[in-house]
Amino acid sequence: MEYGPVKAGAGNAVDGKCDGILDDDSCTHTEQETEPWWNVDLDCRHSVSTVMVKNREDCCGERIKGAQIHVGDSKAGHGKDDPICGTITDTAPGSLSNISCKGMEDRYVTITIPDREEYLTLCEVEVYGTPMGAC
Repeated sequence: MEYGPVKAGAGNAVDGKCDGILDDDSCTHTEQETEPWWNVDLDCRHSVSTVMVKNREDCCGERIKGAQIHVGDSKAGHGKDDPICGTITDTAPGSLSNISCKGMEDRYVTITIPDREEYLTLCEVEVYGTPMGAC
């Protein structure tokens, strides 16, 4: 996993802890920056069906509004130029956004907040799909 400037580690978004409380070390959290991002390398091409994102529940749920999920094969621009599979609209504290990627095929999944200065906090990210050949 990679991420922009960080306050809490990128791996916290995929640690299996879903409580949504930043102080419990269960969330990743970037510094405030323009177009913050987080991505994961699936190690090989996958047919991605769904990406589930758990929002922070202790405060600041609105920060994730408009976050885009990208699936692609490029790390250029931190994956921000890869095709968009969906956008997060539910900003309720602790919300679960299930973004359907409808079998988009590639290796990297990136989450970014476009066109504004913000913090990106992800309290759990789960990627569901099927490997395309041997990994």
